Amino acid sequence: MPDIQDAMVVVKPPKWIQGLHEFVSVSAAIGYSLASEKVGVALIDRIVGTLNCAGAFYAAFLSSAPIVVFASSNIAGIPIPNGLPEYHYHSDPAYPIRPWIKWCTQVNSLEMLPDDINKAFLMASVEHTGPVFVALRQDLMAQRIGKVYHLDRHTETYSSRIPDDLSLNKIVDLVVTSEFVQLFTSQLGRHPASVEALKRFAHTFGVAVSEARFFMNYPITDPLHVGFFDGYGTPLLFPSTKLVLSVEMGLLPPYKFENDVKVIELSSDPKKTQDVAGGGDYGSSYILASMRCICDMAPTLEKLVKIGSERLASSDKSVIKERTAKISEYHERLLKSWDEKAKKSFDAGVLDGWSIGYILNKHWSKEKVMVDGSMSYWDSLIKTVKIEKPGTYFGNPAAFLGITPGMAYGVALADREYIEVKDYGLYKAGKISQSKRTVVAILGDGDAAMGNIVSALWSCKHYGINLLYIVLNNACWGIDWPPIEDSLTGWSKKAGDFETVDIDQPRINFAEIAHTLEVWSKHVSTVDEFDLALQEALKVVNKGETALLEVFLPKPTGQKPSVVP
Repeated sequence: MPDIQDAMVVVKPPKWIQGLHEFVSVSAAIGYSLASEKVGVALIDRIVGTLNCAGAFYAAFLSSAPIVVFASSNIAGIPIPNGLPEYHYHSDPAYPIRPWIKWCTQVNSLEMLPDDINKAFLMASVEHTGPVFVALRQDLMAQRIGKVYHLDRHTETYSSRIPDDLSLNKIVDLVVTSEFVQLFTSQLGRHPASVEALKRFAHTFGVAVSEARFFMNYPITDPLHVGFFDGYGTPLLFPSTKLVLSVEMGLLPPYKFENDVKVIELSSDPKKTQDVAGGGDYGSSYILASMRCICDMAPTLEKLVKIGSERLASSDKSVIKERTAKISEYHERLLKSWDEKAKKSFDAGVLDGWSIGYILNKHWSKEKVMVDGSMSYWDSLIKTVKIEKPGTYFGNPAAFLGITPGMAYGVALADREYIEVKDYGLYKAGKISQSKRTVVAILGDGDAAMGNIVSALWSCKHYGINLLYIVLNNACWGIDWPPIEDSLTGWSKKAGDFETVDIDQPRINFAEIAHTLEVWSKHVSTVDEFDLALQEALKVVNKGETALLEVFLPKPTGQKPSVVP
């Protein structure tokens, strides 16, 4: 890896974005890849670096993130040309993260280097997308070469996977003739074009859309949006639902849909291992489906819309109109109930997920992008912040703590380029272009601590990456308290022993940490303070700077400290 770093002094672009920890850098590559729909690249150091970012590979896998991670590699007994010892060696560098990568290789000859790199980028970017790992032998990378190796690049035409006409017509028949159709999706929004196609499909056939919002799947104010499901159980069905469309979503084992409901499954992932929230190498539960199609979502949904537009009779359109009216009525009641709950919390001065979401929504606009690692407050935030534009919401389908700090600045870099590069003789340098978007990252104190917020803030400050981190600090692993509180014996709750979940005594002050890095920061503890500070922080970010706003919230375990100091 030192030889690549040395080469990047005179070869620009690409631009090196230094991270202080491998986990954060790979997390940033995840964010960049998802937000740009391009391959994200991270460089890490030998087996120790691979171990440092193992969790980020897990997150990349369950986010279907097209990233290529290059790791330097040493082999025991094979010297490096500069004479340095070959420490931190491993015979199989990909071994620790093999379950969470789509493809891997080690470059074992310079002749294979161009093909290995070409294949790595191809494997990461073709559907179903995912992380790729390439080990670069340091004894080869440091060699002086006597010939030029060319990396041939050419435009490749990708033929979309679309089911045959017979299958598509059967799907149309089932959708049109069913009394009520409910569609569930969790991963479809990783491609904004698929969201637009889904919207046209839903309105063509009068389909109720439920989503898990790990990506921006569907505009919340659209009349066919009927709410969210959390992905950790069997989604709730309307009593009249007779047909379920499972679109790029999986269920944790052993959950499944009821047997008396017909299911049509459309999936991009043939193995069904990457589309289940918080899953593992087993992947999704087996969903009993009447029809199963492995396909690309946007072209498949567009083809279904085309067939429907050509085939729908006037009687079919009347049924669809009635279905749409019923769904719209439910949608209006649902949205009204969420808005009322948020306003009630705000008016009462209660600082919680509902009031925070209410305030965020007041100051939200279409150019803003949310990176959401809130977890404990996820449910209330997604119901109150009305995010409409596809590709402007990025969640954490892996439910892996620590991804958000790095992922956020990766998202913030996604629409930028390295421009005005000049040759200064011994080196080349340019500048990073400005972003047209405002990235707002929302995370908990546990997420900030696990994700090395210091590394992320340093990189943002060092490279002038403007984004706003909002740390919801409840001094607790809040997401873990309910199962402990409701455990069989309840001893922790009775004793007031919260040592396993409280992050208190002292409560971490992230605003002070940001201040030491010369990042604008402030902490607040009331509704009014948050409203005013948010406006101030957004002004800072709009000037091209990084900001951190810390919100002190009540501990889920209560205000008393744990009995164990």
